[in-house]
Amino acid sequence: MKILKPFSFAILCCLLVSCGGSNNADSLLGLNSGNNSEQLQVMSEKATNPEVTPASTPRKLIKTGDMSFETSDLDFSHKTVETSVKKHKAWISSESENTSGRRISRNVTIRVPSENFDELVNEISQGIKAFDHKNISSNDVTEEFLDVEARLKNRKALEERYLELLSKASTTADILQIENQINQLRGEIESIEGRMKYLSNQVDYSTLNLSYYKTTPVQSHLTEKMSQGFKNGWSAVIYVLIILANLWPFIILVAIILMIVWYFNRRKNRRFQQ
Repeated sequence: MKILKPFSFAILCCLLVSCGGSNNADSLLGLNSGNNSEQLQVMSEKATNPEVTPASTPRKLIKTGDMSFETSDLDFSHKTVETSVKKHKAWISSESENTSGRRISRNVTIRVPSENFDELVNEISQGIKAFDHKNISSNDVTEEFLDVEARLKNRKALEERYLELLSKASTTADILQIENQINQLRGEIESIEGRMKYLSNQVDYSTLNLSYYKTTPVQSHLTEKMSQGFKNGWSAVIYVLIILANLWPFIILVAIILMIVWYFNRRKNRRFQQ
């Protein structure tokens, strides 16, 4: 029994060595296979062109805001907004004024550098007791930005390959086929670049939609309506006088005809009376 134990242990060691050797052999065979050469090429390309991950890229945020409130002085509020816009290097991209019943409202769209967005919102919000509506949101487009950036990089690399093939093409058919592929790629590149510019613009400059209004008191509203009614009546009188001034020859002609008819009717009546 003492002799069998060392003997069995030696056999077990040989088996383990043989198994390890077969695994090493398999791995060496794998290195010499055609599939592995492709894998090495892919790994080489990844090492040369490492992928950009969101962790190594600053977050791309699109900030937007919608605010609505009532004010007692439209002009004062507008001046306050303009002052804040200039202070934070922003600009008003659109502006409109509407009147509906007793309400006069102004709608303003502001574009502001993203780093100044929060300060602009806080400054405009000062002194406002209550908002009818206030919504500040932020949309993370980092993943989409990276995807667009990677697609653009791949398309440009593919375009360079096609240009290289074009320089080596010898037949007219090959040249036409390669040029067709290049034209398609350039169209895709322009589309991707347009999307990238749009995302960059939205990230760099935030948008604030501002609406503020003034409600006219009932008494003042009635007074304004009556005043407007008198103005409309006077405008109607002037309009009629203008029409009559343009038709004065016809008016005189009609008046003469009526006088003649009246004169003859009067003579007939006198004859009958006699």
